[in-house]
Amino acid sequence: MPRYYLNLFNDVDAMDEEGSDFPDLGKARSAAMEAARELIADHVTKARPVDLGHRIEVTDEKGQVLVVVRFREVITLTDDSAAQD
Repeated sequence: MPRYYLNLFNDVDAMDEEGSDFPDLGKARSAAMEAARELIADHVTKARPVDLGHRIEVTDEKGQVLVVVRFREVITLTDDSAAQD
């Protein structure tokens, strides 16, 4: 099973030194998306700002970037207040 690394680039960059085994790149991307959502949720519950430009890069064992998951891609923000005025 291939090993992928989910490297976080936000307020503090965190390189995944161990990696995780996923059956394919799609599953690794899904894990990166879920991790991004969890980080966003943590920021929101602690009333901290969320920088939608933060990202998680999925790399292979050689360090080649295969997928970039930006925080803005995993969350949908809406504002229905204008429709209610």
